[in-house]
Amino acid sequence: MTDQRGSDEPNTDQSPRTPTLKVARQLAAELAGVATVEIDSIEGGISVGVTPRTPDARAFGWTDFSDELVLGVGEHGGRWELEAGPEDVAMLEDIARSVIAGRVREVFAPGRSAVSVTLADGSVETEIGGAAPAGCLPLPFWRRWSRSVKYAPYR
Repeated sequence: MTDQRGSDEPNTDQSPRTPTLKVARQLAAELAGVATVEIDSIEGGISVGVTPRTPDARAFGWTDFSDELVLGVGEHGGRWELEAGPEDVAMLEDIARSVIAGRVREVFAPGRSAVSVTLADGSVETEIGGAAPAGCLPLPFWRRWSRSVKYAPYR
C-alpha cells in the first residue's frame, strides 16, 4: 500500500510495532504542498520515501523493520543503520528534519559519496559509502577536490 499524499495522514494499517510510523505521519502532515511522503507497508515493517518539490533539495527515505532502521540520504553515502530504540528514532527524526531544513552537504567522486548532515544541536553526522568497480581504490583527499553540493531547504 502506498500513500503519496502530503496533506492527509497516511492510510496504513501497519501495526504500531514500527517505531517511526508516527514520525512519517507527522512529516506527511507538515510537508503538505512542499514534498511527497510515501509510506509503504513491507514485510516486517514500513518503507518511507520523502521527495521534495524544490529541485535543489535532497530526497531521503528509511526502512523500519521494527527492530532495525535504515536511513538513506545520499547517492552512495548517507546510509545510517540504527537500532529501533527511542534514541535511534530521535536521531532518525533529527537527521530527517535537518535534511528538510537544508543542513546537508554531499561530496561526490566516482562510485562514492560522503553525506554530512548538521543536526539541530550543531553537531555533524557524516556517512561515506560507495559502489566503485572492484579493485578501484579511492583517490587520496577525494573529499577535498571532488564536486560538492549543499542542498536547499524544502521551503
